[in-house]
Amino acid sequence: MKCLGFQKPQYLDRRVGNLVRSWLHMNRRTFLKSGSAAVAGFSLLPRIAAGFEPVWGPFRISLSEWSLVHSLKKNLVQHLDFPRIAKRDFSIDCVELADSFFLEKVSDKSYLQELRNRANAEGVRIGLLMLETNGRLASADANERQKAIDSTKLWLDAATVLNCLTVRTKAVGDGTPDELGRRLAESCSVLAEHAALSGLNLVIENHGGLSSDPAWLTALVKSVNKSNFGLMPDFASFPDAINRYEAVEQMMPFAKAVSAKATKFGTSGLVEDTDFFKMMRVVRDGGYRSYVGIESSVGSAEGEYEAIRTTRDLLRWIHGEETRCKEVFNGQNLLNWTKLEGGDWTVEDELLVGRNGINWTTNPEKSGSWLCSRKTYGDFRLELQFMINKGGNSGVFFHSAQEKNPAFTGYEFQIYDAPEKPPTKTGPGSIYEVLAPSKNALRPPGQWNTLTLTAIGAQVMVNVNFVKTIDAELPRSQKGYIGLQNHDAQSEVKFRNIRLEEL
Repeated sequence: MKCLGFQKPQYLDRRVGNLVRSWLHMNRRTFLKSGSAAVAGFSLLPRIAAGFEPVWGPFRISLSEWSLVHSLKKNLVQHLDFPRIAKRDFSIDCVELADSFFLEKVSDKSYLQELRNRANAEGVRIGLLMLETNGRLASADANERQKAIDSTKLWLDAATVLNCLTVRTKAVGDGTPDELGRRLAESCSVLAEHAALSGLNLVIENHGGLSSDPAWLTALVKSVNKSNFGLMPDFASFPDAINRYEAVEQMMPFAKAVSAKATKFGTSGLVEDTDFFKMMRVVRDGGYRSYVGIESSVGSAEGEYEAIRTTRDLLRWIHGEETRCKEVFNGQNLLNWTKLEGGDWTVEDELLVGRNGINWTTNPEKSGSWLCSRKTYGDFRLELQFMINKGGNSGVFFHSAQEKNPAFTGYEFQIYDAPEKPPTKTGPGSIYEVLAPSKNALRPPGQWNTLTLTAIGAQVMVNVNFVKTIDAELPRSQKGYIGLQNHDAQSEVKFRNIRLEEL
C-alpha cells in the first residue's frame, strides 16, 4: 500500500528504482514525446505486461461498460462483444454491464443467454448490472413507484440469467430527505427480497443529491435491514463540500461493490481528483475483498482504451503495494505476539483489544504491560488502525527492546484521548519524549484512526489519518520489536488491520 498518499516514500526508490524516479519527475518535454500519452494526456504509469493476472489478494479488478460509452454509442464496440474486449484487450476477467446498452433485451432470454455464453467462453464473470432506466423508486406517485419496482424486478430476473453477483440501482425520487428515504426503503425492501430468491445483491450507488450523503445512505441500509442490500461507493460522485475519503469510509461497512471512477487524468498517469492509493487503503481497511470496477470517463471514443489501461495499471500498482504489506494480526488469536508484564489482551469480533494495563511510569529502566511482536524489525512499513476510549492512553512501540521501558529503548507513537490538544512531544501523535507532530491529527475517542509508520534506517515517517505528521531522523535505535501498549485500568484500546512490510 502506498503509505503516504501519493507522496513518494523513500522506500519506493529501492523497489522500482530509476523507472519510478523518472516517471514521477518526467518533464513536460519528455512527456509530450511519449507516444499515445501526447494524444490522450496520460499513461505514464509503468506499463504491465498484457498477460499479467494478479493473484487473489486485497481486491480484483472489473471493468464497467460505461468506460466505453462513446465507443458503444458510435457502434465501434458491440454490447455482445464487451466480455471479449475486457479479457483480450485489457486482461480483465469480470465485467459490469449497463442496462442502457441493451434496453430492449431485458426479457429476451436467448439474447441474455448468448451474452452469458460469450462471457463464459472468455472466462469472464458478469459481476454487476447497473440500472439507469428502471424508474424512480422513491417517487411520491405510488403508481410511478410501483412501475419502477416492476421494471427493476425484470432486470433482476435478467441478472439471474446472466449469473450476476450484484445489481446496482439509484436513489431517485422527490420529497424531503425523510420522505425520500422512507419510500426508497420500502421499494428496496421489496426488491431485496426478490433479489434474494436468486442469490443476488442489490446496491445503491452514491450518484448525486441525497445519495451522496453517506449518513443518509447508511441510514437507508439500516432501515431496509436485508443482508443482501448494501451500497456501492463511487470514488468520484461526491460534491466538493463532502470529503470523499471520509464518505467512502462511512459507506464501506455496507459495501457490496466498489466503483473506482476516474474522470480526470494528469500527465503522470494519476487520477487528478482522487488519490487512488489513499482511497484504496480506505477500501481495504473497510474489510472489502471483492471486485473494484474501473469506470474511466473521457470526452471521446479515441481516448477510452488508454483511460482504461491507465486506471487498470494504477490499480495493479496499488494491488502490488497492498499485497506486500502482510497481515501480522490474524483477527483470531495472538499468534505472532507475546504478552509482556501483565495486563489483558483479547480478540473480540476480529479486533485486538487491550485493557487493564499496569505499572507504566516515565522511568526508562522499568516497563509496564505491552504486547510485543515475536521478531525484531529494522526497515519496515507498518499499517494499522486504532481506537481509544474517552480518557484513554496507549501507544505503538517500534525499534524497542523487550527489557526496560520500550518507549526509551526504542520509540513510542503516542496515543491518547486529547483530539484538540496542541502538538507537544508527549501529546497525541508524538514520538513520546522525542518529537512533537506537525499536527495533532487524531480523531475523537470512539472513532477509528488510520496509522502508517515507515522506518528506513534512522528516517521515520508517520501518517495519521492520511496526514503526514512526522518525517525526521531518529538515530537512537534502528532495529527492535514492535509493540502495542495497554496503559492502565481506565484505558481501552482497539487495533485492527495490522499489517507490515519489511523493506
